[in-house]
Amino acid sequence: MQAKDASEAAGLLTDNPVMPIEAMSTMSHLLIPRALAAIALCLPLLAAATMESDDPGAVDAQTPHQTRAAPQAAQPAAPSLESGGLDSDLVYAVLVAELAARSGDLATAFTHYLQAAEQARDAKLAELAVRAAVTAGDEDAMERGVTLWLALAPESVGAHQVAALLRIKAGDREGVLTHLSQVVQIAGADAAAGYNHAVGILSRAEGNQERLGLMQALVDLDAENPEAHQALATVAASVGENAVAEAAARRALDLRPDWTKPQIFLVRLMLSQDKRDEARGLLEGYVAASPQDHALRMLYGQFLIEEKEFSNARLEFEHLLSNQPKEPDVLFAAAILSLQLDDVDAARIYFTRLYQTGQRQEEATFYLGQVEERADHPAAAIDWYVKASGSNRTEAQVRIAVIRAKQGDIARAREIIQQLRDQSPGDAETLFLVEAEILDEVGRKEDAMAVYAAALESYPDSADILYARALYAVKVDRVDLAEADLRRVIAAQPEHADALNALGYTLADRTERFQEALALIEKAYALKPEEPAILDSMGWVHYRLGNQELALDFLRRALDALSDGEIAAHLGEVLWAIGRRDEAWKVWEAALKEHPEHTYLLEVVGRHRVTQSETQP
Repeated sequence: MQAKDASEAAGLLTDNPVMPIEAMSTMSHLLIPRALAAIALCLPLLAAATMESDDPGAVDAQTPHQTRAAPQAAQPAAPSLESGGLDSDLVYAVLVAELAARSGDLATAFTHYLQAAEQARDAKLAELAVRAAVTAGDEDAMERGVTLWLALAPESVGAHQVAALLRIKAGDREGVLTHLSQVVQIAGADAAAGYNHAVGILSRAEGNQERLGLMQALVDLDAENPEAHQALATVAASVGENAVAEAAARRALDLRPDWTKPQIFLVRLMLSQDKRDEARGLLEGYVAASPQDHALRMLYGQFLIEEKEFSNARLEFEHLLSNQPKEPDVLFAAAILSLQLDDVDAARIYFTRLYQTGQRQEEATFYLGQVEERADHPAAAIDWYVKASGSNRTEAQVRIAVIRAKQGDIARAREIIQQLRDQSPGDAETLFLVEAEILDEVGRKEDAMAVYAAALESYPDSADILYARALYAVKVDRVDLAEADLRRVIAAQPEHADALNALGYTLADRTERFQEALALIEKAYALKPEEPAILDSMGWVHYRLGNQELALDFLRRALDALSDGEIAAHLGEVLWAIGRRDEAWKVWEAALKEHPEHTYLLEVVGRHRVTQSETQP
């Protein structure tokens, strides 16, 4: 058996929930931590190994290096060799096995574990023998060990799992099905667990069609079991056989109507194939039929968020809260949606309720700060931000700095950012950029530029800082500095698509070097052909070159990909230039509804409104 095969068998043992043994994925952690303690710690194991267990399956419920305790009533002090309670050959076999495994001699460990298991008729020792064989990658030893293990514990799911894997490797289809059938049968009423084990084992089979064929054959043995068909759906989807997966899930649903699991599976299967309308139809039908089903409504709410139907999504989560008013995840979703909808009062209520549950308090604390900041309650916002901890602490401190700057306390704002840089050196570059942005927001342009300079003194080759300063330089009409910084980035990273695009757009917008601009943007476009900002730049440079139809095509694609004020302003500009002014106004008016405070959009619309009034009689 190759190393890959050994790791697969080991995975079966560690993944088996009926027999949790995660403490021993290899033989490197043994019952005896120190050689001097070997005999003392082996005695309880040997004592237990000489007794009959009242529960043949109990061995499967322990980790491999837990000593198996005898029934409580028969648990005196561990017997000694002299007492006659233990066989000296058994003591020797277990001790040699443990010490051999500790030293890495897995072949010897296997031999002596197997010998001890045969002598004591103990399934746990047989299991340890199999583990030694698995770790060693010795397929013959695995076969011998699992044969004994099954003889001693025929109801052991773990033993049948290993046996099934060995039959897969041997190409013994009938043997695979025999052991997988046993796995399912042992699960009894918990058929889902049995089929989950089977799916896990079959994931080790070579080839998609082999996996699917084995699963189909297993289902044929249990054709009226809905769990079987749902397991087949899972395997089929994992190998890309979507039609088989859909048919199997629908059959599971036929056998157990109103079962949520295949319903959710079918919706997700449709979504994975980008069949959103079909997925929506299914999901809405399922929700209508089972309006109180929590999982279905959660999925529907998430679907509506993806569709950007935020009001409807919030209604779904509010319905869920009517039944489970303290469900943390639902409260969080309703609160975030309320923020998205600019309903700060509702957001405050939901985040407060979330905070009071005691769950997700770090997030609730931070977002309550956000709520109060949006509501223009700076003191209340700071009170919450001060309490923020964990992953939100740094951002909360940044928000405090922003509030202090807006209140005119620039020195305090900068002090907070400096303290954060001292506390988190790994975030220092980003915090320099944050400080510059804060200063820009309050009109301290020279100070902002000085911060970029200081940042580059500390990180002279930082592409992020050079790129950020370049964008800021354009904003303050320092095109020369912007070009120099962007060329430094491109020289170091010739495929930095954002820098190529930024330089190309700047040259197209602020100079008449249109051909040079086009060459740069085309390089960026080749690297990121679906990026809306690059599509916008392609449209704008073609507009500047007089290629109006090309410009329209790129700008429409950009706006379809991203609703953005600047892109809409550009598209309107081109439509206006070619005489399609009504269309231009429609584009601008639609954009203004979504982005009523977009500075560039307002500037463009205002300019053309003046132009229109001047040309009208």
